[in-house]
Amino acid sequence: MLFVVDLGMLDKVYFGERVSDYLWFVGIIVATFLLKRSLAGAVTRLSGRLSGKFRYIQNKAQLRDMLLKPIERLLQVVLFYVAFNRIADLLDDVVVYRSISKSGKIVVDLGEVVEHLFLFLFIVFTTQLVNRVVDFIFYLNYKNAVEEKNSSRLQLLPLLKDLSKLLAWSLALFAVLGGVFHVNVPALITGLGIGGVAIALAGKETVENFFAAFTLLSDKPFQVGDYIKAADAEGYVERIGFRSTRLRAPDGSIVVIPNQKLVSQNLINQTTGGTLAVKLVGPLRYGVEEKVLAETVEKIRQALMAHEYVMEPVDVLVEKFNADTIQITITYLLPFPLPPHVGIVPLKNSINLMVYGMLQSIGTLGSALPVAVVPAPVAK
Repeated sequence: MLFVVDLGMLDKVYFGERVSDYLWFVGIIVATFLLKRSLAGAVTRLSGRLSGKFRYIQNKAQLRDMLLKPIERLLQVVLFYVAFNRIADLLDDVVVYRSISKSGKIVVDLGEVVEHLFLFLFIVFTTQLVNRVVDFIFYLNYKNAVEEKNSSRLQLLPLLKDLSKLLAWSLALFAVLGGVFHVNVPALITGLGIGGVAIALAGKETVENFFAAFTLLSDKPFQVGDYIKAADAEGYVERIGFRSTRLRAPDGSIVVIPNQKLVSQNLINQTTGGTLAVKLVGPLRYGVEEKVLAETVEKIRQALMAHEYVMEPVDVLVEKFNADTIQITITYLLPFPLPPHVGIVPLKNSINLMVYGMLQSIGTLGSALPVAVVPAPVAK
C-alpha cells in the first residue's frame, strides 16, 4: 500500500501558522526530550577536551557530575525556545493582559510572556553552568594544592570560589532585572551607590567580617589545617570564609568564629613546624622544701620526655610566686598532626593525670588543680 504525502498540506495555514511550523514545533519538543542527555554528554566531553586532555581524562567522572545537569537544562531551554519560535505568530495573537492607562493602551500577549520566561531561564541556567565550571576549576586547583602541600593556595581558593560565585549571581540578577523586567540598571546601580552608606551601616558587622577575611589572608596568622586557640574556642582550621572561619574542635564539633573576632582578639597558633604546643599550669602551696620541689620538677620533666608522643623541648619551671601559691608551668610539644587513632583530648587528659599524680605526691597542691588550658568550644 503506497502512502502519498500531499506537500501542499504543509503550507496550509491554521491560526496564523503553517502546518509545517506545527510539525517543526512538535518534532523539536520530542527530539529534545529524547536526545537532551546525549547532547549534554557530547557537549560535556567536548568542553573537557578543550580544557586540557590530560586533566579531562584524570577527572572525567567529576567533570560529568558537575557539568552534565546544567548543560542539559540549558540545552533544553534553548531548544524549547527554538520550538516555540516556530509558532510565534500564534502566541502573539493570544492576549494575556490588557489595560488602558494615562500613557496609553497596554497589551501583553502570550508570545511576550514566553519570550521573557525563556530569557529568565536562560540567564539562570547559564549562571548555574558558570558556577559549576568554577566548582570544577576549584576542584582541579585544590587537588593540585593538596598534592603540592601549598597551604597558601588551600587557604585562598575557597574564598576565591565564593567570590566568583557571588559575582556571577550578581551579574545574573542585573541581567534579569534589565532584560526580563526592563529595569533601568544604570539608574539602579547609581541608587545603590547613594544608598551604599546606609547599607554599610546596617550591615556593619558583615562588612567588618568581610574585610577581616582579607586581613587574615594577607597577614596569615594561621593557615588551613593549623590548630589555633581564639575567641574562647580552639580547633583545627577547616575553612576561612567571607564572614567567618570554621574550626573543627577536638571533640569533632564545628565551631564558627566571626573573622572580626580573630583579627581583633589575641590568637594562639599552636601549630609550629609540624608540632602542637601545649601549656599546663599547676599551683602549689608554700611550704615545699626546695630540694623536694626541685626533684619533683625534674621527675615531671623526665616523665614527659619519656612519653611516647611528647616531643622536646620540654620545660618545667617554677615560674611565678603568687600571694597564696607557687605557679608551676609546664610546656611541651606534640606531633602535628597526631596519628589517626590518637585523640588530642584523651592524650592531654592522660598527661594531665600523670602530672597531677606527681604533684600530689608532694602533698601541698594548691586550691586550683593542674589542668590543661582547654576551653569548651563555643559554637556561634
